[in-house]
Amino acid sequence: MNSNMMGMMFNGNWGPSSSRNMQDPSKLDTLVTFKYFSDYYHQKEKNMDDEELSRRYTIYKENFTHKQSQNFFEAHKNEEWFKDKYHPVESLVYREELIKRKQKMYGEFIEKLRQGEYDNVNFDETEKKDSSEEANAEKKDENETNNDNMDTDAEDEEKKNINEAEASKSNRLFIKSIPPNVKRKELIDRCSKFEGFDYLAISDPNPQKKFHRLGWIVFKEGTNIKEAYEQFNNAKIDDFVFHLAYHQTLPARSKTVPEIFSTMDRLNHDLEQAKNLSIALDKEVGLDKFDENGCEVLQEKIDEFNNNDEYDEIKKIKKALDLYIEYLHRVHLFCYYNASEAESTEDYDRKCPVLYRQSPKTPAAATTTENDGSEKEPVETKDKICERIDNKINLRMNRPKNNEDIEKIGGRNVDNEIDKYAIRNVVKDNEKRYRCKHCSKLFKGEEYVKKHIKTKHTDLIEPIIMEANYFNNYAQDIQKITGVFPTSMNQSIMGLNMGLNGSMRMPMPQMMNQNMPWMVPTMVPPMGLGVNMMPMKRNGYMGSSYYRGSTRGLGKKPLSAIKKDDKKYPKDPREIRSYVDLDAPVEGDIEINYD
Repeated sequence: MNSNMMGMMFNGNWGPSSSRNMQDPSKLDTLVTFKYFSDYYHQKEKNMDDEELSRRYTIYKENFTHKQSQNFFEAHKNEEWFKDKYHPVESLVYREELIKRKQKMYGEFIEKLRQGEYDNVNFDETEKKDSSEEANAEKKDENETNNDNMDTDAEDEEKKNINEAEASKSNRLFIKSIPPNVKRKELIDRCSKFEGFDYLAISDPNPQKKFHRLGWIVFKEGTNIKEAYEQFNNAKIDDFVFHLAYHQTLPARSKTVPEIFSTMDRLNHDLEQAKNLSIALDKEVGLDKFDENGCEVLQEKIDEFNNNDEYDEIKKIKKALDLYIEYLHRVHLFCYYNASEAESTEDYDRKCPVLYRQSPKTPAAATTTENDGSEKEPVETKDKICERIDNKINLRMNRPKNNEDIEKIGGRNVDNEIDKYAIRNVVKDNEKRYRCKHCSKLFKGEEYVKKHIKTKHTDLIEPIIMEANYFNNYAQDIQKITGVFPTSMNQSIMGLNMGLNGSMRMPMPQMMNQNMPWMVPTMVPPMGLGVNMMPMKRNGYMGSSYYRGSTRGLGKKPLSAIKKDDKKYPKDPREIRSYVDLDAPVEGDIEINYD
């Protein structure tokens, strides 16, 4: 690593000590701060206004994300989890099975809708409080009646593992860890030998756990899963030992979204957008060809509410919106306020809490909030939240239709990829003689050779098309992983937080907060160093040992020997400040560990 890069890393604002040492941000492997970016361009063009600077920084961030995506694809395209999810051919079998499951869930939803089971669906915050209190009261009564001392905390070990007597009530087995290179087909082949097997659900990989995944073996209702548990638990596939647990449905989690989602303008916008998203997702799985169209059936129920004189305009809009949100959840496994999607009900419950709209603050409450000494949430932040969610939903329901659209989201233009391949395989003998690299056939011009390769060597062109489509499937995923970050705040500078090409890089903030796009990500120090820790300069060079804050009185005490909660030493004023990009696409994972 050169000295300029080191200067950027350890300067408080990610800027070098002098402007003449500043490097072009587009040539660096790290995402620089807006301050560094503006300092660099003001050095080149002193009269550049803030609007132009902001526009360029937005383009820079998009290009950086696209570059990260390219690197990540090359690093993981041969891994089984990646093929399962994105490969144009190998993912088809699973996609077809998922479509059948969604069609089944659609039938179940329509039946329950007509029976009135969703008449009281409400995602207002007051409903959340009422439901929570009622659920807690019922739980308390149940525990008192049955003398059930089971801890309701999801983190408690007793909560995570249910005994064999309770196992008869479950139809799922939980797979605690699936390595990234274990094929889905291998697991399905083994699971299908068990009587009553229905389907296998697998989560997205967790970058913090070496891209291992979670899994659920789902059986038909009434199946005795004890035999399957005994046979599969501790079984091996490619030297990896699988550990199972009886699956237990954990209490539903709930959170709130900002009050901007309760305003009339936003409610109307969300209703229209949720309806359009439902139509788009229906088409993907063939529901638009059913005799009963989902949106039409929903509209029948909405019309019933609209004819109720007790409902005012805003309540009618909320009832319609909440039905569409429930429809997206139950049929398409899509969380609207989260703009995230799952591939099974099991993974949806793990990733997505129930999200409620905050009630708009009254003028009195707003005045109290302003005077309580706490920071007021900036309006811009709320606007950015809405913009981010809208962008993800828009990308999800409006798939790119041509090469130009693909390129705009960082994908690969298939025609351009073919042209690049053809050019690489043209051999120039002289100004009037060009040769095909594969068959040595001579032509008068380069264009003739390129045309020859495209038409006569289709067997060589097909892998190029396949690779481009493979990457484009990944590029279109609104939840795609684009980088790797350390497993802990104290990860060594030479640990997991290395760039895919071996260079050091800053943890990508979009990896830290996938499921709560309205929540500000935690400030994480770059380069995997612990909080308040940095290399200390000794004798004119950067030392290899790391210390917490000031080293006075510590001698050469290693970092591992210093307690994390040791606060008696002053912090070093030069400690690293981190960068968090609030506009970055949000990605990541929520982990539930069944031990």
